[in-house]
Amino acid sequence: MKHLPNILSSLRIAGAVALLLCDVVGTTFWALYALCGISDIADGGLARKLKCVTKRGALLDSVADICFVACCVWKLLPILELPQWLWLWAGVIVAIKAVNQLSALVMYGRCCFPHTTANKWAGFLLFIAVPMTFYTAIPLAIVASVATFAAIHENYFIRTRNNMRKIVTLVCALVVTSCWAQEPISDSTSFGACIMRDGSIVGINENERFAMHSVMKFPQALYVADYLSRKGLTLDDTIVVEKADLMQDTWSPMLKQIEGKGTFSYAQLLELSLGQSDNNASELLFKFCGRPKAVEKYMRKLGLRDIHIRMTEEQIHKNPAKAIENSSTPAEMVRLFECFCHHKDDNQYLTFIWNVMADCSTGLKRISAAIPADARIVHKTGTGFPSPEGVQDMNDAGIILMPDGSHVIIAVFTTHSSSEAVIANIARQLLKQ
Repeated sequence: MKHLPNILSSLRIAGAVALLLCDVVGTTFWALYALCGISDIADGGLARKLKCVTKRGALLDSVADICFVACCVWKLLPILELPQWLWLWAGVIVAIKAVNQLSALVMYGRCCFPHTTANKWAGFLLFIAVPMTFYTAIPLAIVASVATFAAIHENYFIRTRNNMRKIVTLVCALVVTSCWAQEPISDSTSFGACIMRDGSIVGINENERFAMHSVMKFPQALYVADYLSRKGLTLDDTIVVEKADLMQDTWSPMLKQIEGKGTFSYAQLLELSLGQSDNNASELLFKFCGRPKAVEKYMRKLGLRDIHIRMTEEQIHKNPAKAIENSSTPAEMVRLFECFCHHKDDNQYLTFIWNVMADCSTGLKRISAAIPADARIVHKTGTGFPSPEGVQDMNDAGIILMPDGSHVIIAVFTTHSSSEAVIANIARQLLKQ
């Protein structure tokens, strides 16, 4: 029994490594996450109850904590869009911790990992706050406050001389001051682009992750087609919509078509979402056909692992920084369009989506402006919220139907772009290759 706490700590290390193999949106990831957190609480309590507290056990517990945090950071940071002030705050905490370790080395000749009550509370609050971070940064602000106090309160830090405390205070002040003194980093356009001809893919930053914005409505539409087929519903089946339940301050042509209460068919919702990029239409498809998690699972079913859909239009409208959680690489979007191209005639739903996107009237100055005069394009555009500097993310992806009967698939994602012409210029360069 006396080895049970160390066994739990060892299992936490194994569970942390297993997190790296799990999809963040899957239940397996969060089940392992919960078990690792519970083991962190249990091993210390058991050690004290069984009276088998040892330095080796405390060190193993600390190593397990570090592994767990490191694996969570590796998996979660790429999909979390945290505000700059929180990064700066985290930097201050890290600076305090670093000075703590340096002072411990000077005074005791070794590093110290104190298991103070404050540190335990900081760890516990961080554990329960992480899942909430997908919706708001407020829980992490609370954790940062407790973690700051815990870092300052560490035993060996308190026991240092007054001059050491002054040095640490000065270091922290310098860190904060230097952060505030930095000139604002100006936004600059970056992009990822990919083109497929005859099954061969080439591109620039084609495997980098970009926010899809309304390009997300294309994979959503493919999921809706699958959903309608499985449920035996037709495109003419309808849903009842209350205007008061819709977002009023967003891009939504359907708002002009409804007074009080209205009826829309799935065909109308798909046309509004794909053809006119209506945000309310997309939100209704999420509500009646399946949430973002269901759409992402369908992407996995198609073998596409780099398309992530985790937010509805309403959630992004409330917090634009969360737009990155609906992301794709240009190469993966090209693969999705290639799959669509091969299966567009499989059923009435996919054929309908093809026709709607072929008639899409948005983004005429993007890829459409770069294709040959006799070519056609079946595509979906996406545009982010404009910044105070007047720049915004702009995307376009689709299938170019060449006059000779061949087709080319292309995807261009840009960040902080000042003009749609940027996409057109990138597309021209790709088409010349």
